[in-house]
Amino acid sequence: MKVTKLPVVELAETTAATELRISNLNASYKETPILRDINLSLLQGEFVCLCGPNGAGKSTLLSVMAGVQDAALKVTGEVRWLSARSLTGEVAERSRSTDGASEPEMEQTSVNLQKLARRDAARIIAYLQQNEYSEWDFTVHNYVLQGRYAHAQSGFFGRFGPANYTAADNAVVDGVLADLSLQQFANRTIHTLSGGEFQKVRLARALAQTPKFLLLDEPAANLDYVFEPHLMQLLSDTAHSKNIGILAAVHDINLAARYADKIILLPPARTSANSETSASTETSASSKKSVLSGTPSDIMNTDNLKFTFGVDFECREIKSFQSLQ
Repeated sequence: MKVTKLPVVELAETTAATELRISNLNASYKETPILRDINLSLLQGEFVCLCGPNGAGKSTLLSVMAGVQDAALKVTGEVRWLSARSLTGEVAERSRSTDGASEPEMEQTSVNLQKLARRDAARIIAYLQQNEYSEWDFTVHNYVLQGRYAHAQSGFFGRFGPANYTAADNAVVDGVLADLSLQQFANRTIHTLSGGEFQKVRLARALAQTPKFLLLDEPAANLDYVFEPHLMQLLSDTAHSKNIGILAAVHDINLAARYADKIILLPPARTSANSETSASTETSASSKKSVLSGTPSDIMNTDNLKFTFGVDFECREIKSFQSLQ
């Protein structure tokens, strides 16, 4: 049997902050718009919360960014990874530009993630969907080890065969479990875990991918009021300490205001149907953007929240939280 060896896309190490940029993104099911002209960016090292009412398209946006959207969804626009040094190979589109004669020439790599193979994209973006259940009762260690698949050496059948995990892969898993204080669960099986414990284990698997960006769809869903703030603090700490850009869809706008570096408000597509369609860093909903983006202190006002959710809000500063609520 002849095995064809596919070209490998290599991920170069870089200490420079990189950006995940969404440009002119539209999504619809047949004639029903779900997302309309979305423009936004996510930087490495920042924790951003995505907030909006049910049906606004938060889950759809995250799935499109991760490249795992429903096949029936019609999508236009681009999701790109911008980096001074990123991918090498034919998938990278390189462009050179200078700001002035006195400035050194800079090279930037722009990668269209929608054109990458899933395994290559998984080395850049990790995605945690809302709910998950495994029929297989893996140990916690082996479950988290699956996050190394995008980096692992492959077996007899080439890149798409069974993964041959190395000592280095297992060391990454051990490190992630230690970072999340999950070492004592390593030999437990996932079916024996509580909801909160399993959520942390799922996060550990995503972090084992060593991604540049992490997308989370309602990570605090079904968690109690004690574990919710603990998880949000963990995500904030992880973004800053691991230099990972984290975008989490959350329903609790108060939690977002307490822990996020930035908040993105996503109104339903119909709300912004006749509005100006560009990324927004302005604080007033009167501009009627397709998204409203900014720091919690900029975003948390009654106009923005009413425009997004369609109901009246009252915002007050809670000194003990040092944030608006």
